[in-house]
Amino acid sequence: MNTALTRSLAGTPALDGHAATVERVGYLDGWRGLAILLVLQGHFLPIPGFDSGRMGVEIFFCLSGLLMSELLFIRRVALATFYKRRLSRILPAYLVFVAVVYGVAAQAGRQTDLGEVVSTLLFLRTYLPSTPDIWHSGLPIGHIWSLNVEEHSYVFLSLVTLWSALRGREAWVLGAAAATTVAIDYYYMQSPSMAGVDFEIRSETAAMPLLAAAAYRLVRDRVSPYIKPWVPLAAVAVATLAYLPHARWWLSDALTPLLLAFAANHLRETGPAVRRALSSLPLRQFGLWSYSIYLWQQPFFMHKSSLPNGVAAAGAMLAALTSFYLVEGPCRAWINERF
Repeated sequence: MNTALTRSLAGTPALDGHAATVERVGYLDGWRGLAILLVLQGHFLPIPGFDSGRMGVEIFFCLSGLLMSELLFIRRVALATFYKRRLSRILPAYLVFVAVVYGVAAQAGRQTDLGEVVSTLLFLRTYLPSTPDIWHSGLPIGHIWSLNVEEHSYVFLSLVTLWSALRGREAWVLGAAAATTVAIDYYYMQSPSMAGVDFEIRSETAAMPLLAAAAYRLVRDRVSPYIKPWVPLAAVAVATLAYLPHARWWLSDALTPLLLAFAANHLRETGPAVRRALSSLPLRQFGLWSYSIYLWQQPFFMHKSSLPNGVAAAGAMLAALTSFYLVEGPCRAWINERF
């Protein structure tokens, strides 16, 4: 399963733009940094037989679900504040990335339908247009499938908060939604004629880790006293088996998202040594840069075969740091200060 995930090896944006509503936690920043390093390693220093990039994707999703659940269902952050933080974090760097990608394509003589540009901007490119699909557009946009999944999940979680009858029952709703994604995935596998192109990267199947982590966050505190420090680490170790060749569907699509959701929620129970390692400066720094790295590594990955060894990875980091320090950070600060 998840052949498209394997092809992309591209993660999803980190969630570190909520300083006004959720305190920064060093080991969560490091967890995010670990995820983006897995993506970079999978792209630029692949290990044969280990789909580390896909693992990075799903680690990101679990962290997203954990933090979104904290914001929306535990702290009850107002939706206006929630979306302002999200948009200030995501949009400026994303708009620059899309403008550069399609601008360079136009300069190279590629004819682009306006509908394709609009669907990319609206986070619908995994659905529209279906031809050429996101993997065959010839542009370095295949990785934004994961950004689409996150944005769609934000909308879904927001709608759940608006339904007052669900107050106090959100864990059941999110758990049911996670189970539904697994059922849809299995149905598509058994009925290919009913599935869309690359259905593995569409939100109705790929959101499982995010939804599972969001649901589990709402019951985590009742379980935490019983968790031994080695248990989250064992969960990650078992989950790693899903990223080896020929992993069974039930492991890769059903069990592994649950294991990673459990591990992400119980990082605080892993013990001081693990938390210190995750809180190390390099991991935290990569976590801080992760969204810009996520956006800009893809063009260099697509062209790495035509570049000398190491140049593609260095170029990806240079573009990412330029984006972070000149676009992402300043724009987010400006928007949050004025609105």
